[in-house]
Amino acid sequence: MQGKPGKKDGPTHGGDGRFFSTTKKGEAQELRAELQSAQREKKVDAVKKVIANMTVGKDVSMLFTDVVNCIQTSNIELKKLVYLYLINYAKSQPELILLSVNTFVKDAADPNPLVR
Repeated sequence: MQGKPGKKDGPTHGGDGRFFSTTKKGEAQELRAELQSAQREKKVDAVKKVIANMTVGKDVSMLFTDVVNCIQTSNIELKKLVYLYLINYAKSQPELILLSVNTFVKDAADPNPLVR
C-alpha cells in the first residue's frame, strides 16, 4: 500500500528483483553452498541468483558444475533455469557444455513433454 510507513512499494518487493541486489564478497561460496543444498527451494533461489548475476554481466562460470548438478531434478522450474544458464555459457565456453550432454540425452527421452 502506498503512503504507509514501513511498507515497501514497487514490483520488486517479494518478487524476483531481490536476486539482483547482492554484491557481497564471498558470494560465490555462498551460492555454491546453496546450490548444493538438499532443499529444492534453496536451489531454485540460488540458480535465480546465479542467473541474475549472469544477466548483469558477472562471470559465474566458476559455478558451472554446481549449477549443472541441479538439473538432476523433477522440478520443471529448476530445469528451465539451469538450461537458461547452460545456453548462455554454450556460446562462450562450449567445452564446459560437453559435460552436460548426457543430461540432455536423458531429458530428451523423458515421458513428460515439458521436459522434452
